[in-house]
Amino acid sequence: MIRQFHFKRILALIFVLTTVQASAQFNGDSLLRVHVSGKADVTTYADLIWVYVFSKPDSAIYFGKRGLAESKLMGVDSLLGSIHNRMGVAYDVKSMADSALYHYHLALSEAQRTSKPKTEAGALNNIGLIYWNQGATEKAIDHYIRSAGIFEKIGDEVGLANNYNNIGLILSDDHQYDKSLRYHRQALQIRIKTNNKYGIAASYANIAQVFLFQNKPDLDSAEHYLLLAIPIKVQLNDRYGLARAYNSLADVYLKRKDFGKALEFFIRTLRIQQAIGNSEGYASTYYNISEVYLKKDDRKTMLIYLDSAETVAELHNDKALLWKIYWSKARTLSKLGRFEEAYPYWVRFTAIKDSLVNAERSLQVQELETQYRTAEQEAEIADKKVALAEAKLKLENRTKWIAGLLGGLISFLLFGFALFQVYRRKTQAEKDAAIIAERERGLVAMIEATEEERKRIAKDLHDGIVQTLTGLSLRLQKGFSMIKDTTEEQKQRYQESKEMLDDSIAEVRNISHQMMPRALSDMGLIPALEDMLNKSLGSTDIVYEFEHHRMEGERFPENMEVSLYRICQELINNIIKHSQAKGVSVQLLKTKTHLVLVVEDNGKGFKFDSRETRNGIGLMNISSRAKAINGEVNYQPSPKQGTVATIRIPLP
Repeated sequence: MIRQFHFKRILALIFVLTTVQASAQFNGDSLLRVHVSGKADVTTYADLIWVYVFSKPDSAIYFGKRGLAESKLMGVDSLLGSIHNRMGVAYDVKSMADSALYHYHLALSEAQRTSKPKTEAGALNNIGLIYWNQGATEKAIDHYIRSAGIFEKIGDEVGLANNYNNIGLILSDDHQYDKSLRYHRQALQIRIKTNNKYGIAASYANIAQVFLFQNKPDLDSAEHYLLLAIPIKVQLNDRYGLARAYNSLADVYLKRKDFGKALEFFIRTLRIQQAIGNSEGYASTYYNISEVYLKKDDRKTMLIYLDSAETVAELHNDKALLWKIYWSKARTLSKLGRFEEAYPYWVRFTAIKDSLVNAERSLQVQELETQYRTAEQEAEIADKKVALAEAKLKLENRTKWIAGLLGGLISFLLFGFALFQVYRRKTQAEKDAAIIAERERGLVAMIEATEEERKRIAKDLHDGIVQTLTGLSLRLQKGFSMIKDTTEEQKQRYQESKEMLDDSIAEVRNISHQMMPRALSDMGLIPALEDMLNKSLGSTDIVYEFEHHRMEGERFPENMEVSLYRICQELINNIIKHSQAKGVSVQLLKTKTHLVLVVEDNGKGFKFDSRETRNGIGLMNISSRAKAINGEVNYQPSPKQGTVATIRIPLP
């Protein structure tokens, strides 16, 4: 399981070290009103950074830049250190370590120049955490010591608690869990004493991490402390910390093999990460979700989440995560018998693993040199053992030669038998493939003929009946206008007749558009789906959302677009008629090899394995259309309630 919120990344512990009081003291709404009124000063912008740094780091960075500009304009430099420190925190929340380090160093320089010891100590601590995240432990410890010295000198208990916390993190990372717990509890006592809610929540989460990942995990204690942390993080709107807590809680349930709850909290984690733009984090969460489905033995759904994890991890060049993804995909595809698809992932897994091993070896050179010097001192003892080892080796080699000859003969016979079996299976497979290919050609021809007939009927309706009825409406209107001295009853009957005729025209035109939507042929799949969802669900009580990623304006082969449109249309019609759902989520995403459509509702669901369901006309139409373009359909119960339908179509 990927621990994406490793306790090196506990940013909530950084934030208490800035020069102003905790963000709970700020009234975000009132500060925003001051900003909108145009009367905001440097202090207002510094406070606004703090309000949004956890929940909306992009907004915090925006207000930080406004604060820097206002400071330069007004010639106020007393808050420059605090602004840079808080902007560094915002960049750290977004996993942009280089930008965070840049602002922390600026904060340190400004604090030293303006004699702000508290800001100086906070910046040193924050820089230490960045270095620790990057594996530079000595630099991190140096900055922690300098920070602690300043906090002790000025009597700042909050800062001192933060240093205790960081020492606890280092000890936990070094697997010294008992000592780590002592330091975390010391930090917690100080934070409770000073009513530092951010710090209290962070300490609870860190203590839970120790119980979760120690040699013998104490899952009950881990869950207890996480359930203490979560309400505080919700109250503070600390979305980054809340995502971290949900992820840890999911790990607890996964270790208990409670896959339903594990999946629920991983999905909560993912939604928060997507909301705050932490793409590096939700790549790992996609992988974690795939591991849950692996343990549930649902390999098809597992592959969908691995596809998403792969796309984001490759975007960030996250090699440590990619080699796990490649290994999981290669193993899963092999077990599904899809060896041709699995092979490239085995190659990528081997290549990236070798590169990681080489990097690790380069970091171990000094340790190897020390071991070499020790080995020289033991060389004399080793030489005495060599003679005995050589004699033993000769005897073992002779035995191996005999065993090898016998093994070679047996292997030759088995190889010949295996070749015969492969030839027989290949012949049978070719026959089966020919039959399947003929069936698929017939299915494709039938679907293509159906769509052509739909186009013809739609054109005839639009260009024939609709035009005729429209002309009739105009003639009726003109004829009635020529009649003089009409009674009110005659006017009423004429108006009712005209409305019935107009309704008929609209209905025929709507049928024409449903049979072959113009948006699909003119603008493509995305606009056509948006139009269909709006027309189908816009007049109902069902709330829907449609998500697609980097596909605007992209076109696909006509048969693929038409099939996906019809499949989605059939699924939406089934939801409206049978599911009693209140919400629908439609996602369309493109991986390197597939176009994936996911339709999820929160309705009452249905039994996937019943004969009556499988033989239903709607589901049979969906399955037939997917098979015609070499796609596959999978139905699963939704993590919330209802049904998740997943359609994967290979790209040409």
